[in-house]
Amino acid sequence: MITKINIEADLAKYIFQDLSKYKLTMGLLLLNVILALAVVHWAQLNRQMVIQQDVLLQQRDDIDLRWRHLLLEQRALAEHSRVEQIARERLAMDRPTTEAEVVVTLP
Repeated sequence: MITKINIEADLAKYIFQDLSKYKLTMGLLLLNVILALAVVHWAQLNRQMVIQQDVLLQQRDDIDLRWRHLLLEQRALAEHSRVEQIARERLAMDRPTTEAEVVVTLP
């Protein structure tokens, strides 16, 4: 009479014999699985880097826009008419007349 334990032992023995017969095939199968997992891993890393690059490009664009606004503000604040108006109002300065001009020459 064949027992359940005997059948399981025989089954395991047959499985290992079959695996040892096809070592190359099993090795290639295992290599395929490992390579497939590596491809999935690298694809995920690539996606994360692309997302990070998009975030950095957006930050660069925002900084560039702020820089342009600062340049416009600087130009507006440095206009001659504005500087002249501040000199008149705050410092009580006036443009010199031709009689009040003094020309300095070096000997």
